[in-house]
Amino acid sequence: MSRKKPDIYEREKQGYWEAYHRSPSLKDRYPQVTDIRVEMKFKDTDGGSSPESKQEKYSQESKAFFKIVCPYAECISGGFDLSPAIDKLVASHLNKLDDTIICQGWQDEERRGKHHCFL
Repeated sequence: MSRKKPDIYEREKQGYWEAYHRSPSLKDRYPQVTDIRVEMKFKDTDGGSSPESKQEKYSQESKAFFKIVCPYAECISGGFDLSPAIDKLVASHLNKLDDTIICQGWQDEERRGKHHCFL
């Protein structure tokens, strides 16, 4: 019996969770920080309806893993790595940081290599 080859979405999900499990806790990465709150607002650049806002809260026991999956389920190799923004926030001792991050994934498997998500 042959095994089914995992599809691109399954491989990405597996890679995401492997990276999550390798991440240190927030208190190990940023010992001086008690918690981090993130609010993301999405804007569809193609003029469609935008996904709902998303909020995340990280406590000292949370994993310091700041990669957010693109809310578009068919997006391939996309999402948002908030790590550089969080590093900047902590290093500069700011309480708040407004930033823009654009999903560089592909809209779906058919358009991989042809049309970016750009959420």
